[in-house]
Amino acid sequence: MKSLLNKGIFYLFVLASCTPLILLLLLTISASWPYPRMMPKILSLNYIEYVFISNNHTFKAIICSLIIALLTTLGTLLIAIPTARALTLYRFKGKNFFKTLVLLPLIVPTITITTGIHISMIRYGLSGTFLGVTIIHIIFTLPYAIKILINVFEIVGDKYEKQASTLGATSFQIFTGITIPMIMPGILSASIISFIISLSQYITTFFIGGGEIITIPMLFIPYIQSGEIQVASVYSLIFIIAALSSLVIIEKIIRKYYSLQGLFYI
Repeated sequence: MKSLLNKGIFYLFVLASCTPLILLLLLTISASWPYPRMMPKILSLNYIEYVFISNNHTFKAIICSLIIALLTTLGTLLIAIPTARALTLYRFKGKNFFKTLVLLPLIVPTITITTGIHISMIRYGLSGTFLGVTIIHIIFTLPYAIKILINVFEIVGDKYEKQASTLGATSFQIFTGITIPMIMPGILSASIISFIISLSQYITTFFIGGGEIITIPMLFIPYIQSGEIQVASVYSLIFIIAALSSLVIIEKIIRKYYSLQGLFYI
């Protein structure tokens, strides 16, 4: 009886979680859905056709979003890994201050940081470029990635690295053979959250991109503001599919990495 109750609660939560997605799917094909009807009155594929066929910006926005998100994730990891390691394992004056400083992009309003950085971007010719948008995205993904990796480094420590150094391993061997495999769960978590945050950025892309860089949020948010819910729903589904596909790919890469590491050590 208890097992049946637990299963019932589980499936109830699954249904509750899937309900918004089901409604979103129905909105993409609803030409007419008057209140208070539970289901659309008229079904149509016109909105899907408009997004994928009539709108020339859709595929460009998808590709642009994925490229920027990938570059943001790589850039974030390159900065976050050594920063988190230093803030965790090294002792220096002002350590707690720098730990707080890292979190400033989460504390200060996004529009404030973006406006200030936009001035510098214009001066250095980075406004309206992929590089400029990637940099501003990295600024907002770094706090999450660093915080995640700090927690991982606190758990892992550096005792295995010290043992390997004592046995004669080089710094490169220690980093690739010990550090990376041990912090890989943190790297995976940081990669996922960085990728998704980059995909969902609107204000930062709008300001720094200057209308030259078009991403998925840049397309569907104006439709939400203008009340064209069906078109916005199609773009929302594209966003969800892009995010989930990216997560699956990242997970497969990590699993492949671990399998290769296992074969190497065998």
